[in-house]
Amino acid sequence: MEFILALQSALLGDPVAKLDEEARSNLRNPPHEPLDITNPIICHLISTYYALEHSSQSTYKCIHSSTACTFPGTDEMPSFYRIERMIAEYTGVESITHDMCLTHVLLITGPFADLDHCPVCNKHWYDQIKLQASRGHNKVAWKFHTIPAGPQLQALYHDHNSAKCM
Repeated sequence: MEFILALQSALLGDPVAKLDEEARSNLRNPPHEPLDITNPIICHLISTYYALEHSSQSTYKCIHSSTACTFPGTDEMPSFYRIERMIAEYTGVESITHDMCLTHVLLITGPFADLDHCPVCNKHWYDQIKLQASRGHNKVAWKFHTIPAGPQLQALYHDHNSAKCM
């Protein structure tokens, strides 16, 4: 019941929501003009980022280096992290990372935040090897990413064609 009450009283500024001030501002004041990226290198790297969706950052770095060698004068290209930030800035869509149960049953938040085990599946919430190596000081939970629906809907309205379809 405590969890249900916490959900009912949730606000955008709630620390459990993990929305920073910029994300809250973007939700309240979305851009109204369509996205226009004119720099071909930025377009290439954004396309590369999406094409490598399930690949490692090192794969992106290899393609980044190859592009820099192939096209002289592009040695100041944005890094993986910077392209990721640019996409979030352009679209307003950004994932939020939560600590979660190993079996993805519950988020480690609200009334569950002080527990060491999931009350549903009884699995440890924290990586036991890292916890033991740090003598109980380093609690590293499993991570789960969510993407709030609000910014996704707002991003769809940036494009005339997708807004018309909606």
